[in-house]
Amino acid sequence: MKYYTVFLFTALANLAFAQTTRKIVKDFDGDGKKDSVFIDSDKDILVLWLSTQRYKKVESKEIIHLNFGNTLVQTTKGFEFWNDYDRSGFISVFEYNKVAKKMQLVQMRRSDDVLGRDNPNQRLYKSSVDLLTNKYAGIIETEVKGKVVKEIINVEMVFPKTYLETFTDAINFDYQEKCIAIYNKNKAKR
Repeated sequence: MKYYTVFLFTALANLAFAQTTRKIVKDFDGDGKKDSVFIDSDKDILVLWLSTQRYKKVESKEIIHLNFGNTLVQTTKGFEFWNDYDRSGFISVFEYNKVAKKMQLVQMRRSDDVLGRDNPNQRLYKSSVDLLTNKYAGIIETEVKGKVVKEIINVEMVFPKTYLETFTDAINFDYQEKCIAIYNKNKAKR
């Protein structure tokens, strides 16, 4: 009986932990009532219910490249949707927009070590774009004589205003293309 209880507790704890990465229940819209968002892997979408919207089901557009390593991470003002690939990935950050009364994509981040395959000293390329200010920052990590040197690229990058119901990973891949173009332009200047 003792082992059955320990096994049951462990199984329930693992189940609870797994669900917290696939579903977040928290007050996103600031009205004191619980809201929720989860990843629907059957439909390859994000699903959201907000109390201020009378818990009307809001679905994202299809996330065509929904990877096995996807997860949700709770933040102070909203949540992050992580969609990781083998050696690169995207993080899409959503926060509640009080004026529009919707969850808005406010930031995208990505990492990519694929860009460094042409250069053995190139380690990693990380970037982020603040979609409210259109400020982009790219960080190139290069190994020079055993030390890691970081180079920062700051430019303006503009994307259309995106809410959860219009979100799809196409915006992430558009972001990736712009990042690669900036990386290549910077590389050509050296």
